[in-house]
Amino acid sequence: HGQLKLPIDRGYPGWMPGYTNQRNALTAMTSNGMSKQTNLRGSDGKSNQLRGVTLLELLIVMVLASILLALVFPSIRSGLGTLELRSSAQRLGAAARFARDQAIYRQRPFLLEIDGETGTISVIDSDGGGRSFELPPEVRVGRILPLEPDAPSRTRDFLFSPDGSSVPFHVILENSRRSVDVSTDPLTGFPKISEL
Repeated sequence: HGQLKLPIDRGYPGWMPGYTNQRNALTAMTSNGMSKQTNLRGSDGKSNQLRGVTLLELLIVMVLASILLALVFPSIRSGLGTLELRSSAQRLGAAARFARDQAIYRQRPFLLEIDGETGTISVIDSDGGGRSFELPPEVRVGRILPLEPDAPSRTRDFLFSPDGSSVPFHVILENSRRSVDVSTDPLTGFPKISEL
């Protein structure tokens, strides 16, 4: 009594040929390293044990991620600045188009006011009512052409008459990297946007 009885059978996974005694077979299984670790191996023979991440591996990943972020972030920021500049130019062009269309539709003068000092673009009708928007802080009015001797170079008013005509103008919007020109076509009066 006290002996472990294992069936010696070819269907039993612990059966080992060449061992006549069950105790010798069990001892051989344990000494050959085929104890509990045998159950942790998959069918391909590789270990299925879970392995944690070391602190060194975690630090290496964090350093690589920081370097990648430092390289990519300026490009993303530059792209966002360009997007803001183009969007501001499109809004200025839409304001000029709106002033022209309203002057024709309502048959009264409309004023496009560009204040480069405060970064405000306004469309004002002859009654004093109107709409305005502000440029983003990174976008500024560089120049407004044609230059007038008495007027500041960054603040101007353009009058759209009831027939839709106005003085041709160029407004240069810029940020730290790029410049965009918003101008009116002298024949049609429609604004057009071009990068400088």
